[in-house]
Amino acid sequence: MSKTMLERVLIPLDGSARAESILPLIRPLLLRSGSEIFLVRALDAPSDGGPFQEADRYLKGIADRFLEEGLCAHTLVSAGAAPQVIECQASNEEITLIVMSTHGGSAGDTPVGPVMERMMRGSARPLLALRPPRDGDSDLAPFRPHRSILVPLDGSETSRRSVPLALELAGALEARVILLRVIERPSEEPEALDELRDTAERLHRLGIVAEIWVESGEPVEKILQVCRDEDIQLVVQTTQGRSGRSERIFGGVTRQIMRQSPVPVLAVHVRG
Repeated sequence: MSKTMLERVLIPLDGSARAESILPLIRPLLLRSGSEIFLVRALDAPSDGGPFQEADRYLKGIADRFLEEGLCAHTLVSAGAAPQVIECQASNEEITLIVMSTHGGSAGDTPVGPVMERMMRGSARPLLALRPPRDGDSDLAPFRPHRSILVPLDGSETSRRSVPLALELAGALEARVILLRVIERPSEEPEALDELRDTAERLHRLGIVAEIWVESGEPVEKILQVCRDEDIQLVVQTTQGRSGRSERIFGGVTRQIMRQSPVPVLAVHVRG
């Protein structure tokens, strides 16, 4: 039996309050899905075992909170660069989703931290990017039912690979799905509507409420506008689009959305 995306979830933590601050955001979704959780910490190889013991105590303290809520939680401390440790552990534990803070322990204004950038380029697994709350944040709410999931599509088969994950999340959250296509020319609208209708009908047959939207303009601007104007809880999209010019644009769109989105972004990696 194939695993669902939310079955085995890996959460890298670096010991910082910023990285840990995403846990209240993701906890409601993990609880609703009954996820098995793997907390991972990467360390430089020390001369003694003190840092490893300290990191293990830190992770076990967080794991205990999940255990008290009835979830199965594991702790993993390994030596090495964070991206390599995360990917290695994800492979060893057959992880189905990696959940990360976009900033990690960075105290600056860098929109996406270096570890996230490396994972975006190199990981073959779905990656859910959560922006840590800032002081005074009112727009970052924990995952909760009956909100909307935005799925931008670009007309390619690779971009549609995000749909099954959006479907799973929509089912877990009892959310509606907005299928969005941003076009450059009015002549593209009939083809865009046909694509979205076909996808929406498949979702409807599975009991998911899906709406189709076609907008004209610049993709990043339009996606962010929909996030602001609608009750969007999550953006789900691939990190690579169709071949040629669109592939370059769509890959760039995902990275810009991950940097600028006021809501979490689930990046579905596509190779080839």
